Amino acid sequence: MSIHADKPLSPVGRRLPSVRGNALNGVGVRFPQDLAGAPAVLLVAYQGTTQEDVARWLRFLQTSEPDLTVYEVLTISALAYRPLSGRVDNGMRRGVPSVLWPEVVTLCGEGKTMREFLGDRGLAGASVVLLDSDGVVRWFSALGFTTDKGAGLLDELRRSTTERRAAG
Repeated sequence: MSIHADKPLSPVGRRLPSVRGNALNGVGVRFPQDLAGAPAVLLVAYQGTTQEDVARWLRFLQTSEPDLTVYEVLTISALAYRPLSGRVDNGMRRGVPSVLWPEVVTLCGEGKTMREFLGDRGLAGASVVLLDSDGVVRWFSALGFTTDKGAGLLDELRRSTTERRAAG
């Protein structure tokens, strides 16, 4: 038996599986299909305690790359919790300016697909996913924001954008 048997497979280089959710403005969103054509960052939160980490990533990305598409994605894994999704969304609407509602998406039930793909182990930080224009994960991190991680994401964004232009 491998000593790495419990280590999740890295999502880097793999296409994000198709998942559907609802933005706080009520519009349905499909990842990665609705992101096709441009890179995007998903800040995936599994629990309320990740909000501070998500806020740090958002501030960093809004300052560094204000034109980059960024979604905050709340995952609710169990379908049994679906009836509570409205309550969760209403609570989030109270704390999120309405102009940002289209970029805050709740995955009910399909959150399990996202968690399994990213290899969540129930840790407190957000999972940060950089997708290229084809929905392939180009960069991934978890366990909290640091300026080094932010710089790594920006480096990969620039590298993948340059590669895309050269190929196109």
